[in-house]
Amino acid sequence: MVDENAHLSLSNGLRESEATTAALYVHIPFCPSRCLSCDHLTIVEHDHKVMDRYLADLQDELALMAGQAGLSLKINRIHIGGGSPNYLDDVQLARLMASIHGVFDVTADADISMEINPRRTSRSQLDLIQGLGVKHLHLEVRDVDANVQSELGRTQSFSLLEDVFSVARDMKFASVNMDLVFGLPGQTSKSIKNSVAMIAELAPDMLVCQQYTRRPQQFPHHAALADDAMPSLAEKLAIFNAVAVGLEDEGYEWIGLNAFVRPGHEFSAAQANGKLRYSAFGYSETDVSQVLGAGLGAVSEVGDIVAQNYVDIDAWQIAIGQGRLATQVLIETSDFEIARRSVMRRLMCNSEVPISSVHQPDVLTLIESLENQGYTEQRDAHVYLTELGRMALPHFWSDSSPRFRWL
Repeated sequence: MVDENAHLSLSNGLRESEATTAALYVHIPFCPSRCLSCDHLTIVEHDHKVMDRYLADLQDELALMAGQAGLSLKINRIHIGGGSPNYLDDVQLARLMASIHGVFDVTADADISMEINPRRTSRSQLDLIQGLGVKHLHLEVRDVDANVQSELGRTQSFSLLEDVFSVARDMKFASVNMDLVFGLPGQTSKSIKNSVAMIAELAPDMLVCQQYTRRPQQFPHHAALADDAMPSLAEKLAIFNAVAVGLEDEGYEWIGLNAFVRPGHEFSAAQANGKLRYSAFGYSETDVSQVLGAGLGAVSEVGDIVAQNYVDIDAWQIAIGQGRLATQVLIETSDFEIARRSVMRRLMCNSEVPISSVHQPDVLTLIESLENQGYTEQRDAHVYLTELGRMALPHFWSDSSPRFRWL
């Protein structure tokens, strides 16, 4: 829903929040080009003056957020997403990190991660990024299959990925992760098995699998992908099943609903202990008390308030120029929605929910619906996710587009 006073709701939430720590998401929308399946909030831009202005407005937005949140708030997690954040030049990357540290109290041991376009990076850039405090890299890949890449208009050789992984390992980043999108044109259950084998050679610490949905209404360039080239739902189910089986055969552990990690990963231990969590920031091994989202289209989650910034850059810049938070949309936060989100996230992360923790009749009805479809089952006063549910729900609860990932 659109709310002209959404920024006031978020401002009040920040002032009233008793959280002492927060995670910060910063969106850098710029890309040198756009692949046909792109469903992130991106702007193809080559003028560095335009990017400089964005960074200046971003600094103002960060200062507004910090002012509303108060001096006692510490940032202990930072994720920089895009777009292609590493499309910024070295001076701009340094300026970005200086803006964050200049307005927020960032803890000395803060977990800082950045999404990386592997086609735009180099050893010298990774050296700079590491020097700026980034510990975790997330490579935006989609699929390593050459035929699928051709369908998407991407050129990203496997040898290039091998080089990036090799350099990052040599530099001892804390983790090197990547994405794998299923449901892309040209993908089959056979092709994805080859992709999984190639990905296992790269050995990412974590692989996050999201479903692709063709949406030409929201992303006009999707129209260039023929509708009849898209895998059917049955084919997508077979593709994801091949991913899950293949990765587990390669020694990966399935955590949450749609992520796979190498043995010994902190998320694996968190799930085993029933402590894996999910928020607007993604998976975490501990509770994330609140998420602050800065930049175009960024999502904030403060208490019961879930809000998104303007997705139009002119509207975003006008709001900041007027000295107010650039929040446009409030995501429904009724008692039912809060309870639903809590139950769904617990099922996603730890595959079970105690019945005694569910008090909303409508949420109990939702759980009953899931059980009727075979996705959950009740026993020992708990609701458990079934094997069918674990295989099927990534097709309904995950999405390669952050704009459609609001659980």
